[in-house]
Order: sequence, then C-alpha cells, then structure tokens
Amino acid sequence: MNEWVRWIGIGVVVLVAVYVAAGAIGTSAVLNHLLTPGGVDWAGYNNPDPPQDPFELGYRGDPQAALGLPFETVSIDTELGPAEAWFVPAANMDGPWAVYVHGIGGIRENGYRQLAILHEADVPTLMITYRNDRGAPGEERALYSFGMNEWRDVDAAVGWMVDRGAPGIILVAESMGGAIAGQFLMHSEKADKVVALALDAPALDFVELVADKLGARALPFAHTLASAGVAVFDAYRGASLSGAVSLGAVADFPGPLFLAHGATDSLVPVTISDRLAAKRTAPTTYVRTNAQHLRSFKENPERYRGEMLGWLNSLGG
Repeated sequence: MNEWVRWIGIGVVVLVAVYVAAGAIGTSAVLNHLLTPGGVDWAGYNNPDPPQDPFELGYRGDPQAALGLPFETVSIDTELGPAEAWFVPAANMDGPWAVYVHGIGGIRENGYRQLAILHEADVPTLMITYRNDRGAPGEERALYSFGMNEWRDVDAAVGWMVDRGAPGIILVAESMGGAIAGQFLMHSEKADKVVALALDAPALDFVELVADKLGARALPFAHTLASAGVAVFDAYRGASLSGAVSLGAVADFPGPLFLAHGATDSLVPVTISDRLAAKRTAPTTYVRTNAQHLRSFKENPERYRGEMLGWLNSLGG
C-alpha cells in the first residue's frame, strides 16, 4: 500500500510539473502576441468608423479639433530619437504642469477626458507619444514592457517641461501608462519633480494582471502559471516583465493621489487599485466604479469630473 501511495504521489507531482511547464509555455506565447506592437490593434487604427465623441476611446483628432483648445506640436528628445507631443497651455502657467501617459498601444487622444478637466483647472498639459507608438521611435525588438523601458521617455518629457519652467509635475496616466508612471517613480532622477499622481485603472502589477486573466478561465494554480509564464517570456524575449511591479512605489509616493478604477474591469483587475488604496497613507481620492476598463468617466461623467476637479483644486499653486 505504501508503495502505491508513493507512486501515486510521484505521478501527481509529475502531472503538476508538466501542467505548469506546458501552461507557462502557452502563457508566454500568448504574451508574445499581445505585447508585440502590431499583434493587436489596441488603438483601433483599423476601425473604418472611429467615434466622433472626443471622450470615447478611439477618437481621432488634435486638441483644437476635439475640444477647441489651442495647442503646440512639440518634439521631445528621447534616447531613441524625437517623439512628438502636444502641449496645451493654460491661463495659469505658474502652477504644476501635467503630462498624460496613455496605455498599451494607445494614443494621445485617449487622454481627452482628463485633458478637459486639467484645462478647466488651469493646468498646462503635455500629451506625449513614447517608444513603439505609431509615429514615435521604435525599438529594434519592439515590445510593450509595462514601464520597464518606457519610463525613460516619460523622463525625457518631464525634462522638457522642467526646462520650460514647470515648477512641478502631475503625472496623469492610465492602464499600462500607470505602470510606466510607477517605474518612473522608481528609477528616474527627476522623480522628485512629481507633486501629484492621477491614475485610471493602473496596471501596477503585471504578474497579478496575468494571473487574473488565467484565473478568469478557471485554470488551477493561476498565479504559479502566471509567474512561470512571465519568466519564460522574459527568457525568450530578453525582457524583464517579472519586475514590472511598482505598486509599492506608488503606495509610498508622499504626494496626493487621484485614483479611478471599475470593479468590472476585465483587463486590469480592480484588486490592484484596492491594494494600492489600502496601502496608501498620503492623501488619496479613490473613485471606485462598476465600469469596464477605462470606462469610469463614461459611467458617471459628473462624478468623475467633480472628484478630479476638486482634487486638482486642492493641490493649490
């Protein structure tokens, strides 16, 4: 009997090991498709009928066309080359300036919800492109790396703003842009220029994000599979996504935080923002909705606008 038990135990261990190994390889293959620019049309470039509402994701048009706001097209010198940005001035140029960082495969226009509120609060705003965006410099082995590389382009943008007189910076970011902002806080020598953060559905823990997707498919050992899959992907692509975790850095950020996230988000789990809010000790405004990914504004525009505008006005300057 003991011999049978021993062999059964060995069999279970072997089956689990094979399951984890196969799952890790499969997860890595899916990640390669999702994270290679062009693998998925995240921004809806191929949509023949883009929305006409500037507050809808996928809208096309500059700030003047979208919101009637004067703007300047500027060039940011990044380590990979010049990256285009839109600078929207405000009546008060003496307070903090904002930089908007879009999500995975996104576009500057995705930030018009926030731009409208920032402009109402008299905050000058820079809407950037970064590496691997259409029309921006690309990497030789292009990859969406959830901030592990992209933070350097935000660093260049912040430098551009400081050189032009910005007394402080508000980082405004959503989805993967939140991960980029978090890595900027962890690695940039200019992190002390940031006086406030405004994040919408921030992807601050990449492994948790992958584990959530696997768990949603009822796969056993989802977190183990996610960790193994990301490790295999890192080895295959020469990436470092296992380190794309910046929740602690954002939790420790001493300035005010505006945070929005929807409970039904099927891309970035709301548990990430819940953990962040629970760990924060500095002033935090958390707008928790029932919306899908980046739809918290659409669910209740008056609430979102009121909460963010009140938060911006509380910053002073």
